[in-house]
Amino acid sequence: MLKNGIIIDKHYEIIEHIGSGGMADVYKAMDYRLNRFVALKVLKPEYYDNDNFLKKFGAEAEATAMISHPNIVNIYSAEYKDGYHYIVMELAEGMTLKKYIRHAGRLKAKQAVDIALQIAEGLRVAHEHRIVHRDIKPQNILVTEGGRVKVADFGIARVASGDTVSSNTMGSVRYFSPEQARGGYVDERSDIYSLGITMYEMVTGKVPFDKETSIAIAMAHLKETVTPPREYFPDIPPSLDKVILKCVMKHPEQRYQSAQALIEDLKQVFKLPDGNYVYIDSIVDDSPTVDRDREEIEKIKEQLKECESDQEEEKIITDTNTEETDEEDRDKSREGMEKMIAGLAVFAGLLFAGIIIYLIAHSGIFNRDKNVTDDTQTSTAVIEATTRTKDDRILVPSFVGMTRARAEKELKKKSLKGNFVYKNGADEKTDGLVVVDQDYGKGEYVEKNTTLTLTLGPDPSTRTKRIEVPLLINLSADDAQETLEKVGLKAKKVYGNSDEVKEGYVMDQSPKGGTTVDQGFAVTITISKGVVKVRVPSLSGLSQTAAEEELNNVGLELGKITSDYSGDVGVGEVISQGISSGSYVDKGTQVPVVISLGEEQNYRYEGSVTIEDSPFASGQSGNVELILSQSGEESSIYTKDNASAEDFPLTVQFEAMEEGEGSVTMIVNGEEYDTYTVNAEAVEE
Repeated sequence: MLKNGIIIDKHYEIIEHIGSGGMADVYKAMDYRLNRFVALKVLKPEYYDNDNFLKKFGAEAEATAMISHPNIVNIYSAEYKDGYHYIVMELAEGMTLKKYIRHAGRLKAKQAVDIALQIAEGLRVAHEHRIVHRDIKPQNILVTEGGRVKVADFGIARVASGDTVSSNTMGSVRYFSPEQARGGYVDERSDIYSLGITMYEMVTGKVPFDKETSIAIAMAHLKETVTPPREYFPDIPPSLDKVILKCVMKHPEQRYQSAQALIEDLKQVFKLPDGNYVYIDSIVDDSPTVDRDREEIEKIKEQLKECESDQEEEKIITDTNTEETDEEDRDKSREGMEKMIAGLAVFAGLLFAGIIIYLIAHSGIFNRDKNVTDDTQTSTAVIEATTRTKDDRILVPSFVGMTRARAEKELKKKSLKGNFVYKNGADEKTDGLVVVDQDYGKGEYVEKNTTLTLTLGPDPSTRTKRIEVPLLINLSADDAQETLEKVGLKAKKVYGNSDEVKEGYVMDQSPKGGTTVDQGFAVTITISKGVVKVRVPSLSGLSQTAAEEELNNVGLELGKITSDYSGDVGVGEVISQGISSGSYVDKGTQVPVVISLGEEQNYRYEGSVTIEDSPFASGQSGNVELILSQSGEESSIYTKDNASAEDFPLTVQFEAMEEGEGSVTMIVNGEEYDTYTVNAEAVEE
């Protein structure tokens, strides 16, 4: 397991371990390149040499990397860096829908429809990309704190070829479709069936088929009629009842043919709660009746056995509340009851045989000299029978409550391997840890040398007090630590950049405020290192557009633009920049630049003005002055003391201050008489 603080590929820093699955560990990590938290699903080292596992590990990323949707846990990339195979994905914090249903008992119809619509929207987008999830169930649906619903864990999804994909790996037995039970072909309508079972559980608090064995449940999907939800709870709208029953029809042709069609009917549920808008096509089967139960049972057994041995399905989603075991693990334990019962039957038979042999041996029927040997052999046979099935698999014991040393000894004794993970911020240096959870439950059978994931945490029997984690966001690091210590908790500090939280203050915490943890628990606080520092690039010789793009690429902005002449840099290119290249500044800083006007030329600016009307009557005279105005500057361009009517029309050539428009004002005898617009042109000297 990776230690907190390790940095992968120079920009992913491991913050904390948030869960484990059959083939991977999942970590919360800070992506410093994009300044965001992500989830890293890191393949366990024991699978690195297995090309088949490496191929399966990449299936989830390949299946969903092309999709970006608010109702799907987004996959960013699948990478191999610094010796680690890992998938980078969205950190979706919340709880599984399974846990949500268990807390609520059953959901109100409006809430169930809202959640179903969001799931269907996610599936609609996946199906449009020819991706079939194949394992839709509440354990693979996340409900965030803001009520957003996200479909997760595309680990067994496949990209469709043509209209269907072959189902070699079965989804969870309580939710899979009849065609999955048969090991046949599945397409988008199989996901709709599984969503229908999930909707059924949301509105009733239970699944329609929940029998003692996996085979019995699979046969029920094939043979038994689903009891309408309204028979349990009449408050469920009739239209919603019909929508659910259409989703779970045995024949794919009778279900909704697309997620979009399901969405359209779900949107009508409360507009027409008693409406008859849900239609189910009839299927006529005129083939001869054949008793296929035995054949189907054998096929289902093979499929379930294949599903058992397929370890690529992850047992955790990015549910950061690691206080509770993932619901999928509980499903697996319940489905293991069938194997446990069979194992107990074998054990009872062998134990009875051992007792008979023991009694016969001690009755003297056999040579007394052989008693010790026979007793030993019999005892060994009985002991081995308690740990193995007929196909030489190992019966998993309970490791809960064992120390790591004792668990390792027991694993070795049983010819098993162990992958130890830690819970609630504990690590190998934490004292008093015991096994608090295991991925294979007591009574399940596994192959020799199977790796069991054992979770180490504080011994529940020694817990004396539970503490509510205080809210620490925007406190200084010292204040946050002091606040934690006052209530009996510890602070575990990590660091990250933030554009919003100033340096030295808490920008994030895990677990969040309001969560209840054990006394002495170490709360991870992420302390801001301030705005990201970036290196200023060289802009010399770039056009204004290129300079702005270069700055934006590193998180900077183009600042004030001024112009100057330059014989070395072309017109429109950067002569110099206000912040020298190579220096480090805060992200978002504006960098001023000077843009070249080209090589300076010597010009003079000439213009003329013609005044047609005389300000004097015949025989009159007076003083006349013309004043040129340009860009706020003025200059006299003509003066005559004894001007008369005979001087008009008057044309005056003048030299201006600059190129372009200006005005000429005529002053007569000291008073402004009229103003004329003029234009000056550049003339090269």
